[in-house]
Amino acid sequence: MKKKKIRIGALCVIAILLLGAVVLVKNKISISTGTYIAADNGTYLVILGQTPVVMHQGNETMFSALDTADKILIVHDGIDTSYPGQTGVYFLLKLSDGEERDIPGEILDELQDLGWLHQTDAEP
Repeated sequence: MKKKKIRIGALCVIAILLLGAVVLVKNKISISTGTYIAADNGTYLVILGQTPVVMHQGNETMFSALDTADKILIVHDGIDTSYPGQTGVYFLLKLSDGEERDIPGEILDELQDLGWLHQTDAEP
């Protein structure tokens, strides 16, 4: 009898996980990891691969414990194809601390050229 209850419980957990996966796929929800950047204008960005993406969320406290270059995991909807891209964030988890030197220089240069970040180095 005890084994039967364990099997039923395990099947229920598997069914819930499968249902959750179907809902995520159907609603075009993605799970991604990237590097967080706080823009100078108060905007929150994440570097996904080699692409900066603006994160939108109604609850600004979601980003309050983060520092630029932190590694994060996000649950988000589709990414708009503007530059930088944009996405709505539903959940965020800080994975580890990071250092600004971990962010590719090309991405920092592009964001500086667009006015998202201030110039950090003096021009030669």
